[in-house]
Amino acid sequence: MKKYLILYKLLFLGLGGYGQLTISPGAQWINNGNTTIVLQNIDLVTNGSLSAGTGSFKFTGTQNSTISGSSMPLFSILEISKTNNTKVLLGRNISIGSSINFISGQLDLNNNNILMVSTANIAGESENNRIIGANGGFVEITQDMNAPASVNAGNLGATISSSANLGSVTIRRGHLPQSGTGLTAGIQRYYSILPQNNDNLGATLRLRYFDSELNGQNENVLVIYKSDDNGVNWNNMSQTTRNSNADYVEKTGISNLALQTLANDAAIAADGVTGLVFIGQRKKATEVTLKWTSQTETNISGYQIQRRLKNEVSFSDRAFVNSLAPGGNSLSQLSYQNVDANSYVDTSFYRLKIMTTGNTFSYSNEIAVPGKTKGGGGGSGNNLTMIDETATVSGKAMTQINSLTKKITVGPNPNNGNFWFIVSGIDKETFATLYTIDGKQLKQFRVNNLQQQQVNGLRSGIYLLKVPGMDAFKITVQDGGNGLPNNEITNSFNIKN
Repeated sequence: MKKYLILYKLLFLGLGGYGQLTISPGAQWINNGNTTIVLQNIDLVTNGSLSAGTGSFKFTGTQNSTISGSSMPLFSILEISKTNNTKVLLGRNISIGSSINFISGQLDLNNNNILMVSTANIAGESENNRIIGANGGFVEITQDMNAPASVNAGNLGATISSSANLGSVTIRRGHLPQSGTGLTAGIQRYYSILPQNNDNLGATLRLRYFDSELNGQNENVLVIYKSDDNGVNWNNMSQTTRNSNADYVEKTGISNLALQTLANDAAIAADGVTGLVFIGQRKKATEVTLKWTSQTETNISGYQIQRRLKNEVSFSDRAFVNSLAPGGNSLSQLSYQNVDANSYVDTSFYRLKIMTTGNTFSYSNEIAVPGKTKGGGGGSGNNLTMIDETATVSGKAMTQINSLTKKITVGPNPNNGNFWFIVSGIDKETFATLYTIDGKQLKQFRVNNLQQQQVNGLRSGIYLLKVPGMDAFKITVQDGGNGLPNNEITNSFNIKN
């Protein structure tokens, strides 16, 4: 004869020491109504049947607790309210019908899995109160997604948007760092996303993380990596937007979804500088203020400022500025400033000679700064202008100045369909739009001042990058890939506001 335990009201179980609540083989535990079972410093062993109804199991106390047993329990609501740096450990797989609520403490997968029904969710996760899984395991949910618009299934942290019908989508989140060919090490979080329909999605994928999951990675250069063969080989998908304050990385235009994780961008140069933005301004008749920023620095000793006056043939050295990067290496944006004594009445040209610790060097783009105006002033808002954008060498960054202070920097240009760009001189978030040469819109980016954006997969052709209030910037793609549509038209034009 089966034994039934039927609970109608709140049941509080607590022991002064250590104990466990065991549902014996053949017994059936039924929560009737919104009953809350509070387990203080107690393990739960489910060798019989547990049906939680609409009630909740709440784990409290200052000692670790485990959920184990030979039968998989179905919790409606599972609450974690542990203190004193303690947690709940899984000793078996569990199922969630409504939610996992974090009040305090952690839920350790401990190489087991959490299976959530399609309407269930995780609530209250934070840096200190969350699911962890250093020994393996995953949390999984399956939902139908027809043209999803910013759908974060189960609040697992993978937000998907697509105009396509993905059908039934299974999402797993685990916390083992990923590695393989093309990926040295990832953060302590990965997502396996498997849609029923998984071709030509044109999807936008945003992946969330916590700082405590970074695993030594620098969140300022995190990108999305994807593996189509279950983690053997990894491809750098770059990123469209990253936000280190809100802890997410987003990528648009993804054709299919698979196994994804976050890690530092391996495309960063072995020796050199990426994302260099160099500007100059005459604020006084006797001075030129030079400013520049770098996104990353690798084995950099410093910057030799060089100047050429309009009546001179060659550049000459001015001041040397040591790298601000500890040991010459930095994955965070660094900012520099130097004031050059300059009373020249005509145009002055500047460039940076970027020196590495191995005594190799490269040059920045050249900038032009107007001379002092009559009356001894520096003029109103005089800034650098582009010397000759057609003379830019392939592989170097090219800067186009479109107004007194606003500019677009693209590098490299020309390129093979993969490049970055930066908009500077803007005081608030705006949109940058990428067009084909015949005016068809391909992509749109939200950009902030000096925020680097990555574009990948363009086919050979001419493209235009447009920012409100600035002329269109022409980008040349040579030997491009199989990404966005090609264009046969070769003449460029400006897109008007």
